[in-house]
Amino acid sequence: MLKTIVKSTVVLGAVLASAFSPLANVFAEDGILISPQQNTTEVRADDGPVNSWLQVAPVSNRVKLIPGSTLEYSLIVSNIGNQNFDFSVYSAPYSIVDEDYNLSFSNENQRTQLSRWIQFINADGSLTDKFKGTVAAGEQMAVNYRITVPDDVPSGGQYAVILTQTENDNEAESVGVQTVSRVGTVIYGRTDGDTNEKAELLSMDIPTFKTQGKINASSVVKNTGNTDFEAKYRFVVTSIIGKELYVSENSHLILPDTQRKAEFVWDDTPAIGIFQVHYQIETYGEMLKEKTVYVMIVPIYLIVIMILLLTFAVIWIIMLIRKRKERKSRLLV
Repeated sequence: MLKTIVKSTVVLGAVLASAFSPLANVFAEDGILISPQQNTTEVRADDGPVNSWLQVAPVSNRVKLIPGSTLEYSLIVSNIGNQNFDFSVYSAPYSIVDEDYNLSFSNENQRTQLSRWIQFINADGSLTDKFKGTVAAGEQMAVNYRITVPDDVPSGGQYAVILTQTENDNEAESVGVQTVSRVGTVIYGRTDGDTNEKAELLSMDIPTFKTQGKINASSVVKNTGNTDFEAKYRFVVTSIIGKELYVSENSHLILPDTQRKAEFVWDDTPAIGIFQVHYQIETYGEMLKEKTVYVMIVPIYLIVIMILLLTFAVIWIIMLIRKRKERKSRLLV
């Protein structure tokens, strides 16, 4: 009986708070930005700051890797600042360090061999592993590169990044400090062989009881296939009476042999209430997992107040029972 009283009190307080909670703005995220489009180089000299803005397009390129083929593409290096700058372009492995998807441009594995197949084309037609050039203020330059696919290319995905960075100015170095900008263009390669597309859900967590903090959900999806795929997420919070309070939709690219963690947080979570949370993940156009739970938020101070009220109620009930027993005893005498 006492448990029922406690539970009813908590639920009643939370329901009232949830019913009158304000409507939050609906928020939807676009796809993840894998590589920055724009960086700034600042050279501080005696005559004040000078800005050179490096911009590279496109930010990514998807290529079909046919064994024995030769592919040619180009990227555009733009200077949208007011000072000329020298730059260099080279390729590097594109690999994932952990489930938070921190990147590495030095770790090599069987999925980063593409970086070895990329060379850049000089003005005279010769090939180089590192291209160098100069872009005047307000101008742009096309950098051509060639991908030479070997005959024994392994099946599945191959990944590399083409890094474009500004070069230090020796004169600027002698009079001040220079910050080097580096922008990455990700190359997603897929072979023309057998592909294995498979996703595995390692975890999905939605805390259902909180004394403080924000409503959140998290998951970890692993790519057990041999080519990349896009995981689509949808995180929805509604009040107990069905009013939609928050929506967040996002998508993450997951490379083969890696696992990726996704987290969603409702920043405007009220301090008290009962809410319904729906979380779903889609891969390859099919539902990988969906989950709907009720989340209860009850602050510590309210729990203390309820415990005190419950204690007083128990004491009152005990005293009432004793008085009734005393009255019955007197009547029997």
